[in-house]
Amino acid sequence: MTVDSSPQIKIVVLGARKVGKSAVTVRYLTRRFIGEYSSSKDLLYRHHVCIDDQSCEVEVFDTSRFQDDVFPANKVDWADAFVVVYSTADRQSFHMAAESLRQIQELMVGRHASVILLGNKKDLEHVRQVGIDDGHEMSLHFQCQFYEVSAADTHVGVTLAFQSALRETLEFKSRRTLPIRQKLGAMTVSKMIGAVFGKAIKNDKKKRPSLSL
Repeated sequence: MTVDSSPQIKIVVLGARKVGKSAVTVRYLTRRFIGEYSSSKDLLYRHHVCIDDQSCEVEVFDTSRFQDDVFPANKVDWADAFVVVYSTADRQSFHMAAESLRQIQELMVGRHASVILLGNKKDLEHVRQVGIDDGHEMSLHFQCQFYEVSAADTHVGVTLAFQSALRETLEFKSRRTLPIRQKLGAMTVSKMIGAVFGKAIKNDKKKRPSLSL
C-alpha cells in the first residue's frame, strides 16, 4: 500500500460579498473565468499542484457566507494560508479586508500563516474607489503580501498570488521539519547577519511582494 507523502496546504479565501471570491478561486483552480454569482454556501475545493518541483495537495475553502462583518474564526486553526479579497471598486470591502487581516493577526499570535491581500476588479478603472497605494500601505501595516488583479481579464495575477501563498507555506513547513541542529545553525547565521547589517536588515523585513497584474 502506497502512502501519499505530499504536503497538504489549506487555504481560506475571505472577503465581503460581490468582491469576486469565487471568481478568483475558480480562476486559480481552472484558469476559467466565471461571472459574478451569489451563493449562500461555503465551498471546499481540492486541487493537486506542483510548486518548484514539489508536489502538494491543496484545499481551498471559499467562504461565500462571509458577510455582514461575520468573521469565520473557526477556520483560523484549520488554515495554513489566507487570501483576503477586496474589490478595487468598493471602498467598504477594503475596510472589511482590513478587519479580516486584523482578526487573522490577532488569532494567529504564536503561529505562522501565509497571508495574501488581493485587490480584485482592477479592470473597472472607471469606478475605482481603492487605489493601489492604499492596498500597498495596508499590506505594509499587516506585514502581508499584496497583489492587485483582474480575475475577469486574466488568470496570471491570481495564479501568481496563490502560488506565492503556497510557496511561502511550503518553505515554512520544510523549515519546521529541519533537525534542531540545522534550525539552530540557521538562527546563528541570521543573528550574525543582523549584527553586521543592523537596521538595514530590519527595514528589509518590512518589504513584502507587491504586484499589480
